[in-house]
Amino acid sequence: MEAVAPRISAPVAVPHPHVTSAGLRHALGNCILAVAFLLATIPAARELSFSLAGAANVVWLTGAAIMAVMSFARFAPRTSTVNLRTLAASGAMLILPCLMRPTIVSSGALATTGLIFELFGIVLSQVARVYMGRSFGVLPANRGIVSKGPFRWVRHPIYFGWLILSIGYAMSYPSERNIMLIATTLPFMVWRIGQEEVHLRADPEYRRYMGRVRYRLWPGVF
Repeated sequence: MEAVAPRISAPVAVPHPHVTSAGLRHALGNCILAVAFLLATIPAARELSFSLAGAANVVWLTGAAIMAVMSFARFAPRTSTVNLRTLAASGAMLILPCLMRPTIVSSGALATTGLIFELFGIVLSQVARVYMGRSFGVLPANRGIVSKGPFRWVRHPIYFGWLILSIGYAMSYPSERNIMLIATTLPFMVWRIGQEEVHLRADPEYRRYMGRVRYRLWPGVF
């Protein structure tokens, strides 16, 4: 009887993950952003207390921790605009309010109103960030259009919350330095909003969203 040679099947190729330089840059950016959110919790953690200011700090700590975790899973942008102008506007808008200092302490109604503004600003900005989920970023980019939650009232609720928070802090500590920093921040914020909307107008979905939501920053004003 003739022996039959066993059939040897060809090895099956196992696909390997495709690592790209763009993917590595995105992962590095996610890590840097997560670390930035965690570092932002340090000043608030030092000021925890059983007060209205303490409650605002708890909200800030919770929101920053959530965003730090979500930073690792955020979407890569479909398109983005990275140049000196976008870096200058985004950096100034975020950094200038952080240069305010607790020098002259207000009292009475001004102090209470300032704390209420801070708490409202923190809640609004963190809720808006949660609605953005994996679509949030720092520089102008299109990661998908978000139109729910606070985005039904203004097109940039995170910036609105950041502005209200900063104004509240300046009311709590009304020094010339703090007031000047707020006044300087506003034009950079408007510039940053303009850059983002120029970028996003290329998306028909965003143009429809602009038709539904009229105001960019402050409801009924701007």
